[in-house]
Amino acid sequence: MRALTQWVLDSPADGHDEGFPFDLPYLDLWRRCRTALRAVEAFLDAPGNNVKAHKTLDRLHRIVDPVRSQVPFQRPAAVLDARARLFAELRQALRLRIKPPAHEPAAAFADASALGELQDIHQAVETLTASLQARRPERGPAQNARQAIALILDHLERHGPSLAGHAIPLPGGGTRVVDRTNLALEGFFGGVKQGERRRSGRKPLTQDLENLPGGAPLATNLDKPDYVAILCGGLDHLPAAFAELDAVDRRRALPVRKRAAPDELQDIVSASLPTADRYLIRSDDLRQRVLAAARSRAPHRLPSGKRRAATEG
Repeated sequence: MRALTQWVLDSPADGHDEGFPFDLPYLDLWRRCRTALRAVEAFLDAPGNNVKAHKTLDRLHRIVDPVRSQVPFQRPAAVLDARARLFAELRQALRLRIKPPAHEPAAAFADASALGELQDIHQAVETLTASLQARRPERGPAQNARQAIALILDHLERHGPSLAGHAIPLPGGGTRVVDRTNLALEGFFGGVKQGERRRSGRKPLTQDLENLPGGAPLATNLDKPDYVAILCGGLDHLPAAFAELDAVDRRRALPVRKRAAPDELQDIVSASLPTADRYLIRSDDLRQRVLAAARSRAPHRLPSGKRRAATEG
């Protein structure tokens, strides 16, 4: 029971730490809840006389049952799942990958594999465009699918020529393949917006960007050793430089904090999995056992409260 519950909560392990939209943690959580629900029903259907384990499994069943029985869970999850599949098709066609660090130098010349990949991307985008046009519903109740496909087709039509990168012939001979988007300032600002969106979780960023200190973008320069050397003499001196920024304020506030501090230390609660549990929860044996139980075609069950209400009614 403990392992199954932790397995559900460890849904971020299904991602690749690539951030949105490449990782969809809430959709991964919904999928694990659905899988755990079917696994619990299989365990409850298995013969046994352990009353305590049965009660605990029944409680977990009541907790995760809403992902299947309540419409507010079903419809958004179905829409997100369908759009995630469309994005996966687009990502595969465009060969989208996480960008390397900006300070890594680009290759001086494009080899045959890079030029071949460029041609493959053009061909894959044409194939995907034809497939989406054939699959787009013209009318009927499939409004979400129609809107999602129309959005992709619109972007492919407007930005198609620049989505695969650019093969630029060099004056002295040879060819260089440059990034799809190679405007440095635009790319930098896009990274700032992406970071703010991850931090705040909000789509409109107008207020966040207005409240962002003017010097905040300069913090990215701390990745550059020569900048750090000019700033404080080197990486070894960086902690002391940060500590001096608010040293006076901290000295003034320390006596107040000490007077306001509780006499007894409070318990620290952490959401991280203990190391021993992490090995078990992410083991292939546990995953295979949960998936096997979820696929065992056990009969669907109503939560215990609903079963009693149906019996009394």
